[in-house]
Amino acid sequence: MKAYKFRAANQIAFALDIIMNKRLYCASWKTLNDPMEGLFVYSHSSSDEEDHSKQVERIIEEKQKLKVCSLSKTYNSHLLWSHYAGGFNGVAIEIEIPDKHPSVKHVDYGGVFAHVSMPNGRNPSALANQVLSSKYNEWKYEEEVRILQPDEWFNFDTPIQRVIAGHRMPPALFEALNIICNSMGITFCRTGIGDEGIDADFVEPSKVITPNKQFNWDALKRAR
Repeated sequence: MKAYKFRAANQIAFALDIIMNKRLYCASWKTLNDPMEGLFVYSHSSSDEEDHSKQVERIIEEKQKLKVCSLSKTYNSHLLWSHYAGGFNGVAIEIEIPDKHPSVKHVDYGGVFAHVSMPNGRNPSALANQVLSSKYNEWKYEEEVRILQPDEWFNFDTPIQRVIAGHRMPPALFEALNIICNSMGITFCRTGIGDEGIDADFVEPSKVITPNKQFNWDALKRAR
């Protein structure tokens, strides 16, 4: 499954870490921009007189162990580029994510709070994952897929195949990324905006690198 990680120009060091080290950083879910993140309600039938407080406590305990990395199933969204890629001055990195990996979760969109029905035969860890895979409908435009796991880093095997630069990326950074992608065999593109949405237009390899992998300083001066 293809997923996209957005980074602004001032976060380019993090983008390069993804490209070169084939890994994604997973942060505490408490640092995410949705203030309702991780909050949930539970319900039970009127005939159920069982005290579910201990199960709720166990869900909360399991939830505290998890870290999250947020990606999108699409790069074709003005809001994603505006909110997460510096208003088109950053990048969208195309990553091949193993769809059946146990840490990969597709976000479900619904009410303000995640909902858990009681009694529930699923274990507290699975329910904690369910809670952190639920978001309010207003976030649906993100088409989010998440990495949920206790570890700080999620490593992936497939090398990055494509990097899409925003059309407002600073020229020097654009040239540097072009050089890096060309040297690593990564397709380098730039956003193009039309009536039908956002295109990823192919960018010719930088002329700063000559066929024998040497720097062409004259070309670099002209590019600047």
